[in-house]
Amino acid sequence: MVNTILDGPGRRVLALAALAYLLFVIYGSLVPLRFHARPLSEAWSAFLGIRYLSLGIASRADWVANILLFVPLAFLWLGVLWPGGRTSRIAASVLVLFACVGLSAAIEFAQLFFPPRTVSLNDVLAEGIGAGIGVIAWHLAGPGLMRWVDEWRGERSEKSLALRLLYVYLFLLFGYNLLPLDLTISPVEIYHKWRAGRVVLVPFGYPFADPAQEIYSLLADAVIWIPAAYLWRRSAAKGPLSSWLHVTAAAVLLEFLQLFVYTRVSDVTDVLTASIGAAGGVLLAASASGRSTDPSAASGIPRRLAWWTAAVAVWLAVVAVIFWYPFDFRFEPGFVRERLLSLWRVPFTTYYFGTEYRAATEVFHKIIFFLPGGALLSSLSLRVERPARRRVVAAVGLAFIGLVALATEAGQVFLPSKVADLTDAGLEATGGILGYLAAGAIARRLRDERRGEDR
Repeated sequence: MVNTILDGPGRRVLALAALAYLLFVIYGSLVPLRFHARPLSEAWSAFLGIRYLSLGIASRADWVANILLFVPLAFLWLGVLWPGGRTSRIAASVLVLFACVGLSAAIEFAQLFFPPRTVSLNDVLAEGIGAGIGVIAWHLAGPGLMRWVDEWRGERSEKSLALRLLYVYLFLLFGYNLLPLDLTISPVEIYHKWRAGRVVLVPFGYPFADPAQEIYSLLADAVIWIPAAYLWRRSAAKGPLSSWLHVTAAAVLLEFLQLFVYTRVSDVTDVLTASIGAAGGVLLAASASGRSTDPSAASGIPRRLAWWTAAVAVWLAVVAVIFWYPFDFRFEPGFVRERLLSLWRVPFTTYYFGTEYRAATEVFHKIIFFLPGGALLSSLSLRVERPARRRVVAAVGLAFIGLVALATEAGQVFLPSKVADLTDAGLEATGGILGYLAAGAIARRLRDERRGEDR
C-alpha cells in the first residue's frame, strides 16, 4: 500500500513539496540578500575558523529554530527517495542525512558573503540534529502519514472529514502556541519566568496598557478555539457539553505546556477565553446542523445573499481594524514617498530582523485573517449552477481577495506605526486562496455525502 501511494501522484506531490521547501530553506538562510563580495580564499579561511558559540536562554530559540528548519527537509526528501528494500532504505536514509549536513555547511559558507548573517558551528550542528530527527520521523510515521493523506482525498463522511481537519487544526494551534520552543524544565528558570510576570494565575491579573489592543487580544484568544470546538462537535457523537469540556481541557493542557516554554506566557485568562470560544464553536455547530436538515434551506435566496453581504462587510471591517489600528494616517508627500520606496524591499526581509516567534506570529496573522474572506467567496461561487459562470465568479472572487490584500498594505503606507510590505500582501492573498480552496473542498465533500444519503 505504501509503495503504491509513493509511486503514484503521492510521490509527485511529495517531490514538489520537498523542492519547494528546499528553496525556502536556502532563500530564508540568505535573507536579506545583501551580497558582499570577498576573495574566495579569504572566505574559505574564515569558514575553517568558525567557532562554536556558547548558548544561553536567549539563544535557545534560535538553536531550536535551526533544528526545526531541517526536520521537514529530511522528512520530505527521504519520502521522495523511499525505496522498497530494507537495505536500500538504510542507504537512502544515510544519503539524505549526509546531504542535509552538506547543505547546512554550504549555507553557512554562503552566509559569509551575505552579512549580517551569523556563521557558527551551532547552526551546522543544530541542522544536522534536525535532519536526523527528520529521518527518524519518516521511518516512524512517514508511510502512515502518506496513507492518512491518501485516504483523506477519498473521504466522503462528514464526521471523518471533520475529525481529520480537527487533528490538523490542533496540530497547528499547539505548534504555534508552543513557539519558539525555548524549552526549560529548570525550576530556577521557571521561577524567573514567574517573577518576570509570564505566569499569571489570577484571571486578568495584569495591567492594561492599551485597552483596544487588549480587547483585540482577548477576542483573538477566544476566536482561535471556535474552529476546534466546531470540528470537535461535528466529528464526535458526544453531546455539546462533552465537546465543550474536551476543548476547554485542551486549552488547559496548552497553558500547562507553555509553562515549560521560557518566553511564552502561561495565563489562566487564556483558559477562560478558550472556554468562551469553545461555547461559540459548539453553538455554531448546532446551528449548522439545524440548517443542513431544514427542508426550507433551499429557499430564501435573497435573505441568504443579504446575510452573505453582511458577513463580507463584517470581515472587511475586521481586516481594516486589525491592520490599520490606531488609524494614525499621515499624508505628507515626503513621508509617503519614503514609505512607497520601502514597499519594494527583498521579500521576507522584515521577518529576518526579529525573533522566530515574532516572524511566525506575523505570518500566521496575515494568513488567518484572510481565510474567512476566501471561505465566504467560495460559498458564493458554489451556489452558481453553470460551470462556466462558476469559473467566472471564482476568478472575480480570487481577484477581489488580491485587491483587498493590496489595499490593506496600501493603507499601511500612510500609517507610521505599521510596516507596509508587498510580502505581507502575498501572505494575505495566500490566506484568502487557502480559505477559498478549503471551504470549497469541504462543501463539495458534504454535498456528495448528502446526495449519497438521498439515494
